[in-house]
Amino acid sequence: MIKNRLISSLKTIISTLLFAIADVIAIYAVDYISADFTIGPWYNAIIIVIAFTIVNALLWPIFRRFFMKIIIFTFGIASLFINSIIFYIASLLVPGVSTGIYGILQVPIVMAIATTLVSNIINTSYYDRYMKNILEYAVKQKTPYKKRYPGVIMIEIDGLSINTLKKAIDKGVMPNIKQFLDKSHALKGWETDLSSQTGASQAGILHGNNENIVAYRWVEKENNNKIVVSGKLSDTPEIEEKISNGEGLLKNGISIANMFSGDSKIPTLTSSKLNGLSNIYNKTLNAVFLDSYNFQRLFILFLWDIILELSSQITHLLRNIHPRLRRTIVYAAVRAGANVVLREVTTDVLTSEILTGDIDTAYATYMGYDEIAHHSGVQDNDVWGALKKIDLQFPKILSAIEMSDRDYELVILSDHGQTNGATFKQRYGITLGNYVRRLLPDDLKMFKTEYNIDHFRDAIIPENKQIRQIKEKMGFIRDDLFEDRGSLQNIKEDFQNKKPAILFENKQYLNLREKYSNSLEYITGHESVEHSTKKAQDSELIVLGSGNLGLIYLTQWKQRLTYEEIVMLFPDLIPGLVKHSGIGFVLVNSISNGGMIIGQNGIYYLNTDKIVGENPLAGFGKNASMHLKRQNSFDNMPDIMVNSFYDSKNNEVCAFEELIGSHGGLGGDQTKPFIIYPSKWQDPGELIGASSIYDFLKKEIEELKS
Repeated sequence: MIKNRLISSLKTIISTLLFAIADVIAIYAVDYISADFTIGPWYNAIIIVIAFTIVNALLWPIFRRFFMKIIIFTFGIASLFINSIIFYIASLLVPGVSTGIYGILQVPIVMAIATTLVSNIINTSYYDRYMKNILEYAVKQKTPYKKRYPGVIMIEIDGLSINTLKKAIDKGVMPNIKQFLDKSHALKGWETDLSSQTGASQAGILHGNNENIVAYRWVEKENNNKIVVSGKLSDTPEIEEKISNGEGLLKNGISIANMFSGDSKIPTLTSSKLNGLSNIYNKTLNAVFLDSYNFQRLFILFLWDIILELSSQITHLLRNIHPRLRRTIVYAAVRAGANVVLREVTTDVLTSEILTGDIDTAYATYMGYDEIAHHSGVQDNDVWGALKKIDLQFPKILSAIEMSDRDYELVILSDHGQTNGATFKQRYGITLGNYVRRLLPDDLKMFKTEYNIDHFRDAIIPENKQIRQIKEKMGFIRDDLFEDRGSLQNIKEDFQNKKPAILFENKQYLNLREKYSNSLEYITGHESVEHSTKKAQDSELIVLGSGNLGLIYLTQWKQRLTYEEIVMLFPDLIPGLVKHSGIGFVLVNSISNGGMIIGQNGIYYLNTDKIVGENPLAGFGKNASMHLKRQNSFDNMPDIMVNSFYDSKNNEVCAFEELIGSHGGLGGDQTKPFIIYPSKWQDPGELIGASSIYDFLKKEIEELKS
């Protein structure tokens, strides 16, 4: 024991000396390269390091106390300026030092770079020292009583499929997770709902309810064609209000960096409770700024991740890696924010709450893998580094659990996977929206949506609260579709007053039925006409992408159009879609038959499970029809829902967004996440749908209390 303490003390002394030497060299470097900073005599560099350390220790806690909200509202940037002010005060105490405004900004940053570099070279974890700060902070937050039953800590690795997890373990990228599985935990795959994306999955996992979450984004026709985005700060509060019953997994816990709160009273960086970035402040974020260096370290790691992303872009270009996206410097910053800053902040907050010991449950999301896989590829070299860094968070969390006065069980899971593949636009040179436009009359007007932006940016980029009615008086659909050449308004009124009789009395529809005796004959036999797209920018049509799930809304009608109505109004549309090689199947709702899954050579009738021709769901999983039948009952379903093809040989789909790794629909690993739970817990059996994860975890959480 004494020997171990001596070795630990010796390591601390050596590392402290190395850090001090690095800081001295950094000061000399700034003196050499900057015209705005002069150290004077050579020994002043040593004195500056000592003075800065002492002044920082004295003043940072004071500045932090008074300016914490400003620091957090500025995403930590204010701490860099505060640290520069502290350095300036320290420099005033050292005779011969001369510094201007640029100098006082440069020196602390260069010192942070040097310290971070030395920490990585000598493999010394800064976090071990910072944990002591967090522990001291947590002790001050403790309540006087101790809860005797264990809590549950749930860590989500966003977008990681069970198959990619297994590959990461085999490659040695995630040794800490491997150790869990070898010693104390069990691994199990589960199956997502449709849609396979964070909005639906986290709603189901945290609240046990993801009803009517159609996709990542959808249109509310009856609400002036409002486009709802499940990850957007302006929309998530309304979604959570609809799905929550007050019995979420986190009603006595903390939610960290999630889309929904699980009814937590401590929602930290949780979209549904932010309602705009002005509400970002939360007391738990104090744990990130307990000393001045921590954010500087994050800032350096942030810049380093941007460099890694830029080098990756060059590598992909030189090696001619395909599929490949155009990735900008803006994306590089977004990636660094998700992969580095949010990761480290999440760990700081989580360990602080574990050490405090008051929370019964915690659910925290690490989203770096999902962000990178979207743009680089599901198993590109870029993702292994992100997964390795996520894996390194688990020893920190375990250390906090061991130091806590309270026991905690650890669960690790993912909300969905991702499936790789070149996008629809990359493969066919046209977006799904513009292809749909070709199958509609020239005088239909299209609402141009550029919903191909990154999901992480999607959450915070502002947009108008509503998309107003695209045209108050519905325009002109070709009169020659109808025998009586009546106006669109008259036809719409007829739909309202006489539906469904008008469908089966209309001559255009009867002519189609006479020509084709059944739906499959119509799909396979009808030769669709592609129209020009010269007026595409003005169409009365909204087409959205959610991974490889496409949503087609014909916005002249507030109700969802049926199969019969679509066939009568736009006979080219459905055959044109299903005959496209990029499309696996479409889902429409029929007045006479209910849900219909239509592929190029077959139809699956959801209400009866009858298949005519080839099964369009072959290869999409044994539960595909069950998921689609449930989905078909949701509010705000599109007139036509489209799922891309799935190539089982290459495990590929094609997204209708510009994302290489995608999720949202059916096909491949996107529907195959995982859960790692304590081996002593009862095997939950087959887990299908996100609410099954809620039921499993809720049961175990309640049993721990008894």
